[in-house]
Amino acid sequence: MVIVTWNDAQRAFTAIDSVLALPEVQSDPQRYTLVVSDNASTDGTPALLRERYGERIHLIENAENCGFGAGCNRAFAACDAQVYYLLNPDARLCSGALAAVLDFFSRTPEAGIVGSHICNPDGSLQESCGEFDTWIGAFLRSSAWGDAAPLRRYANGYRLRAWGYDSERRVDIVIGAAMALRRSVVQRLGGFDESFFLYQEEVDLCKRAADAGIATWFLPSSRAVHEGMGSSRSRAHVERFKRAGRRRFWIKHYGYWWYSSLCIALVGRYALYVAPIIGVAWLAVALLSRF
Repeated sequence: MVIVTWNDAQRAFTAIDSVLALPEVQSDPQRYTLVVSDNASTDGTPALLRERYGERIHLIENAENCGFGAGCNRAFAACDAQVYYLLNPDARLCSGALAAVLDFFSRTPEAGIVGSHICNPDGSLQESCGEFDTWIGAFLRSSAWGDAAPLRRYANGYRLRAWGYDSERRVDIVIGAAMALRRSVVQRLGGFDESFFLYQEEVDLCKRAADAGIATWFLPSSRAVHEGMGSSRSRAHVERFKRAGRRRFWIKHYGYWWYSSLCIALVGRYALYVAPIIGVAWLAVALLSRF
């Protein structure tokens, strides 16, 4: 079990308590190791965690805020486990979540990454699976044209939105708020790419896994509740990191020409908005000139 923290002690308490309260953990505590990788918190998080949990957790104090992926990599290096389960500090596990993951891995040898069924705090479904971007899918999402009925079917994740998240399914992407991966996957892929500071690092990992023939699955019997925005100061802060992560992911996996053509298309679409305005203005001037 890996939890990465940064100035978020109180919510980390909830995440850790949920893990320690799991029936599978209480019945066999020696089987599970809980590693907390703290990214140089300045609010006293390490001291608070140490005081509250003592030897029940393995606390790593990183010298700087190195980001989510790097924080996970530090935990991987410190814990010799066959399976790593990543849990955000603003999330909590439901009963049987870890046992379900371990059972699934034992009966599905081709699976290398598994995502849990995630709900919002109010109980509503949180969409936690995705599809790898196509050029048109990236354009539609970035331009918001994907909300238009005729184009919706081409938007990223369209097929998943019609799915009830109620069955085991192989998917392209699961989010890092509540996901598990085999140690063999970490070793083969070298863990997370640390050039992704926050957001898209799990998308990059899933893409590299898929390219290597490693399957990613969604598992509804493993459940978690995720609040969201745990390490982010504001919605604008989140969107800034998301945009930077997507840009890095697109360039890394699809290349500069793919990304450049996407940018040109996104800028060029404004011509479709401006052209009618110019046409109407020209027509008005032409009509007024007759009088």
